[in-house]
Amino acid sequence: MAALEPIFTFVTYPVTHMRRRLLLVIGPLALVLAACGSDKADIMTYADPANLSLVNVPAAWNAYQLDELSALDALPFTESFQQFEFPAVSTIAFDAAPARNVTNVTAPLAAAAYPIGSMSVRTVGDVEKEFLSRATLSQSVIPYYQYVEPTEHVKEDFTFGDGFDGVRVLVSFADSSGSGVGVAYMISVTDPADHRMFSIVVGCSRDCFIENQQLIEQVVDSWLVNKKTS
Repeated sequence: MAALEPIFTFVTYPVTHMRRRLLLVIGPLALVLAACGSDKADIMTYADPANLSLVNVPAAWNAYQLDELSALDALPFTESFQQFEFPAVSTIAFDAAPARNVTNVTAPLAAAAYPIGSMSVRTVGDVEKEFLSRATLSQSVIPYYQYVEPTEHVKEDFTFGDGFDGVRVLVSFADSSGSGVGVAYMISVTDPADHRMFSIVVGCSRDCFIENQQLIEQVVDSWLVNKKTS
């Protein structure tokens, strides 16, 4: 993977910028965990087959390419929005479950006892271009407006530069019973021509997110897009 690094551009915002804000919004337990500190986990670097995007994931996590994910009823974290479809060009999903099984990544976040997530590249059609917004970029990953008590703890503009612009979101929401809470951290951008949507998301239940906060941040903040293919 080292040969690919020059064609990827690093995130504009420093990792510590988001980490400070996560500590503030998730609560006191997160502050205790952060104070303890931890070394970076051994990582595996995954790029999609067309080298459109790249992410670093802990080596202990499980990863699934598009051919495995195609066996599912629907690809995880690739939602339609207001009846608009954004077909997947490539998707790599991952989880930290103790046993590898592609269905792990379909677990509802509010019930997930381990982090699950996805890196995807999707096509934006000519009609869909006209309706792109920050809401589209987030809701087409997780339609959290449809859940109980959605709370956007952080929602801010994000850019890789050169027109690769979008939104970064930290959101929590309850399940239909109101007893479970899911938390997700995501970034979603489009290319300068608005014909591709690039997204990264990792989340799980609230307790799981607090316990794995540092690793989740490392995964999402490691995400890169290849700006030379557009």
